[in-house]
Amino acid sequence: MATTEPMANTVLTHFPLFEGGPFAKLLKPLRLAGEEHRHVRRRLGFAVLTTWVALAVLAAAQGLAIGPSWRKSMLLDAAMYARYLVALPLLILATPGLRRKLETIVHHFVEAGLVKEREQETFFANINEMLRWRDSVAAAIVIVAWAVVKAVIFGFGTISLADISDTWRVVETAGHRALSLAGWWQVAFCEPLYEIAMLQLLYRLALWWRFLWKTSRLELQLKAAHPDGAGGLAFLGMGLPAFQLPAFAVAASVAGTLANLILWMGASFASFKYAIVVVVGALVGLMAGPLVFFTRQLGSVKQRAVFSCGTLAIRQLRAFEEKWLGTSPLGAEEMLQDADFSAVRDFNATVTAVQNMKTLPFKLKELIQLAVASSLPFLPVAAIEIPLKDILLQVLKLLK
Repeated sequence: MATTEPMANTVLTHFPLFEGGPFAKLLKPLRLAGEEHRHVRRRLGFAVLTTWVALAVLAAAQGLAIGPSWRKSMLLDAAMYARYLVALPLLILATPGLRRKLETIVHHFVEAGLVKEREQETFFANINEMLRWRDSVAAAIVIVAWAVVKAVIFGFGTISLADISDTWRVVETAGHRALSLAGWWQVAFCEPLYEIAMLQLLYRLALWWRFLWKTSRLELQLKAAHPDGAGGLAFLGMGLPAFQLPAFAVAASVAGTLANLILWMGASFASFKYAIVVVVGALVGLMAGPLVFFTRQLGSVKQRAVFSCGTLAIRQLRAFEEKWLGTSPLGAEEMLQDADFSAVRDFNATVTAVQNMKTLPFKLKELIQLAVASSLPFLPVAAIEIPLKDILLQVLKLLK
């Protein structure tokens, strides 16, 4: 995929933060790069076939698909399902939705006139800078290097650590332990591919954080009485649903590891409850955190508007009292229909809107939905020890 052309400060046509980049160029010869549904399906099929399916075939070749024990059975490894049949495919499926939603959000900054004309050049320069970082070969090399190093460490640990060596990943012949065929394939291909997908998600999230931080430093045209209740920035919170799939994917990967600890080592689900809360909180913060950057400017806009409305209210009421209080020759019905009375009612509605303005550009409901998406993968893990019916009853009680 060709490098994105710099955007002019007069038109915004595309915002492919979560698409393109060096890895897309590597996929192009395989006909896997692209934004169309067929390309997404191809990437999805490629990921599943070269990871979970390949592991199952290689494990079966050595009698380790269903082995003599739970730990010696690749098909009974919960982490493999979570990583390669849930997390990795969901990261691929989430890409088109993220692109469309973030593109809409960035377009709206310009279309709604939130970015002043004198700030638009800086706004577009920030977009171009972010896309240059997205296309950074150096960043891609760092991601690959980190993924490979982590996979190698995992491979050595699989052989040497007693707690994880007695699995389908390791075979023992003549007292010598070595990686099985499936173990080798996981270390050489599956883990690096999975880590690259995860690290690329985190890297591009970091770029999104940086872009929103820079945008929040621009002098935006915000209105405290805007009907959306957030100075005109409530549309930012509407982008959070697009992050539910990535959040679910990351949480599913963690949940698969916890399931293995419970099934293989007899750990208790209750012992992980605080860790799960931290994971869910971290995912919500990671996806929604950059929206907090706008709090300072929203707070300033609200403060100025409150003082301005207070001054105007005093002037309006003083003029109203001088004209009408105790001296009106009109009847009650005529007074209610007079323009002065309508102006007072309209202004009071404006003051109420200013006072009720939020300084966070998202709704609590949007955060709760993100937290639910991050929590759902842990329900099957809890169901290993606790009947699912009891879990759902407890959840319903919390929601009441």
